[in-house]
Amino acid sequence: MAAGETAHQICVPWDKLLMWVQQQIAAEMQTGQPVALTRSQLEAISEFISFNDEPDVSDKDYVSLLLQKTQSRRLLAPVFANPEPVNMPVDGHLEPRWRCSCTIQSYGEFPRRGFGFSAGQQAPLFQSKKNAKQFAAKQALDFLSHSPGNNKSPVISVLNNQRPSLPSSLPQKRAPPNLESPPKARLVHMPSPMASQANNNNSEGSSTSGTTSPRQSSVFEQVSLLTGRLGVDSPSYKIEPDPAGGDYFSGRPIFKNGGRVPPDLGFVSGVAGLAQAKLRVAEEVLAWAETELQRRQDIYQSLWGPPAT
Repeated sequence: MAAGETAHQICVPWDKLLMWVQQQIAAEMQTGQPVALTRSQLEAISEFISFNDEPDVSDKDYVSLLLQKTQSRRLLAPVFANPEPVNMPVDGHLEPRWRCSCTIQSYGEFPRRGFGFSAGQQAPLFQSKKNAKQFAAKQALDFLSHSPGNNKSPVISVLNNQRPSLPSSLPQKRAPPNLESPPKARLVHMPSPMASQANNNNSEGSSTSGTTSPRQSSVFEQVSLLTGRLGVDSPSYKIEPDPAGGDYFSGRPIFKNGGRVPPDLGFVSGVAGLAQAKLRVAEEVLAWAETELQRRQDIYQSLWGPPAT
């Protein structure tokens, strides 16, 4: 019997391999950090699975299209930057792979969560700098295509529908109220849209002052609960005036012990009202926390759950 034929008859200890994989997954779920494997281990794994899925961006010249879009919107030209390459295990050996960032003033950096990758993921890597640049330009172009044309208020169209509308003409002079039976309940429970907007604008710092609605309290409480279950500290919220000016704000969460939290998680910009901006940040964090918690539970269930019947 030839030596090559003998090698094919060796039994692989699959149970030991599965146990090793389970141990690595459990360690990552407990620490929130990727397991530090050796180079030889990474190269061996890359023989069987791909560490990176490179999107195809060869259909259009997205860089040129983005330049045309920014010129038509009277925006400053986008700024592209290439960080240091990442050594990615590919087919049994390490190869350099690239990312590119595209920054547009008043709109931020791309790719980012929702434009290039999903919650709990990172931006993809590319074999060439050119394709990485095209991918970054594509994400920025997609964002601008969903934004209004007025660069002074970069608000997503959904937000425009949430802003209180002003009456087209001044209201007529009302008759004096009946002093014998003043409508107290109506005065308490029907604040005008302008008063609600003023309360938002007068809030200072990273947290809002005054009464918080039950919906807002529920969102912030859920964020604190779920981040704790994920082993991440509850974030604070940094809210600042948006570079676009006016009554618009940008914000992001601040994690002291973020672990594997995506670096641009919860970033929002062009939101009308400080309190609304803080709420939007919290909602972004909550959506990520729910997705990440479900992902971890699915992994546990698949590894240690009851066998399928």
